[in-house]
Amino acid sequence: MSWLKGLFGGNDKAPAKPALPFAHELPLGLRINGRVAFDTMMYRAHPQAWSAQLPEGHQGIPCYGHIDLGGGHALHRFYLDDDAYLQVSTASGQIEGIKAFMFQETVNPPNQAAFQRFIHEHPHLGADRIEYAGRTWYREFGDGEAAAKVPAVVYDEVLYRHDPPRRDDDLTHYAMLYRREVAEPEREEFLLVTAEDYGPSEFVVTYAIGLDLTTADLDIT
Repeated sequence: MSWLKGLFGGNDKAPAKPALPFAHELPLGLRINGRVAFDTMMYRAHPQAWSAQLPEGHQGIPCYGHIDLGGGHALHRFYLDDDAYLQVSTASGQIEGIKAFMFQETVNPPNQAAFQRFIHEHPHLGADRIEYAGRTWYREFGDGEAAAKVPAVVYDEVLYRHDPPRRDDDLTHYAMLYRREVAEPEREEFLLVTAEDYGPSEFVVTYAIGLDLTTADLDIT
């Protein structure tokens, strides 16, 4: 480091690295303009079992999203070239879980009033079970069937793009996570329904299907 060289009498000055816009380390060596590939053997072995498939080959990472959940907990989302993202959850910087999601559908409410009705009234944001993609999904949050419908989970996300990275956008999520058992190969598949609010006149509803992963399922470059 240049300041150490100065302290001990060195004259060589290394070029300063540009300051990053976030004050936290990115997990697993992932970064904007990095690449990641998934092990997709499970899909080839059981093609009929899944509702969606992870993208093949090495995927570029043009965008990073940071979600501060409070209490030292955070979600790190690395958005990929092919309508998917890798999500790493951390607690005090330690990795707690890894999921990958593939976007399936985007719904564009015609106006803010329709968007708000979806958030507060649509069963896909809080019902104890829903039907989607020909499957039955069970709510992950809440007390099982104790409540027929629960409020959406609300959190903010900051998006970073470009090289060097810079803060590029902010949005508020109104989300609900569902899951279903995949009998073979004894895994779980997740459905994340999210109403995304970017501002007074920019809002969408997205459906994304994903699954849990481990570092062994990833090739990060």
